[in-house]
Amino acid sequence: MYKIIVQKSAEKFIRKQPKPQQQKIYDAIKNLPYTGDIVKLKGYSIKYRLRVNDYRIIFDKYDDKLIIDIINADNRGQVYKHL
Repeated sequence: MYKIIVQKSAEKFIRKQPKPQQQKIYDAIKNLPYTGDIVKLKGYSIKYRLRVNDYRIIFDKYDDKLIIDIINADNRGQVYKHL
């Protein structure tokens, strides 16, 4: 079972969303890394993105430590500018 860590910037963005979207995002994060629309980002060894409707969640997955670190969450056009 992976331990999920959510960084402050991602938590702040999620909390600003309406309640139904917050619940969808948290449900998708809770099921990481097993289900969801997950794609490994090109050019990075441990970075992945999770798609939840129009939102994107960027996370690092450390298989050796069983840790998922949610580093950013934003709208689909904005999230990649912060990498």
